[in-house]
Amino acid sequence: MTFKKLRITGPAASVYELGQPMWVYDGSVLLGTLDPVPLLNMGTEIHVEAFTPTRVVRDERRHVGRLIFLEICAFIAEHFHQIQAISFVFARQVDVLGGGAEQATSRAETVDRIGAVNVQIAPKADALPGHFVVSGVWVYSERNLETLKIVLEEQRALYRATPIEAGARDKPGLRAALARLIGRRSDP
Repeated sequence: MTFKKLRITGPAASVYELGQPMWVYDGSVLLGTLDPVPLLNMGTEIHVEAFTPTRVVRDERRHVGRLIFLEICAFIAEHFHQIQAISFVFARQVDVLGGGAEQATSRAETVDRIGAVNVQIAPKADALPGHFVVSGVWVYSERNLETLKIVLEEQRALYRATPIEAGARDKPGLRAALARLIGRRSDP
């Protein structure tokens, strides 16, 4: 299988409807959930903040969160024309991005490239020193959509050689461990 893009659904792989939690997949591998996804400003804006990654994403050596956020923006812009803005808050610490200042700078640079406005970097109040929160708003416009597509394609290209789900297949999970145990018990 050649990686093309992530798949975004509602709960349990149902068709996504605005206001529902989002489930993000690479093929059939669940990467994480975004819950809640509140509708704001009379249904013209969504808010992206509470992303919960699965083990696959936490174990990934590449920063998958950037790709996931860009895919969410593209998905919303493509399928829900009434949404004119996507506000976001990135607070989760991601070790592969380096220290807090590096993480904040990297995140701010990415959202700036896609045309986000009101981008702010602030210390996270309930965290250790050096942990920052990046927030802002991506506003729909033809120009922002075009830059989003360019940056998203750059991110997708990083995953084409080795899709995220490849790591999930390479790691033995509970089923594989149980199969090994059962296999040992049935050996003479």
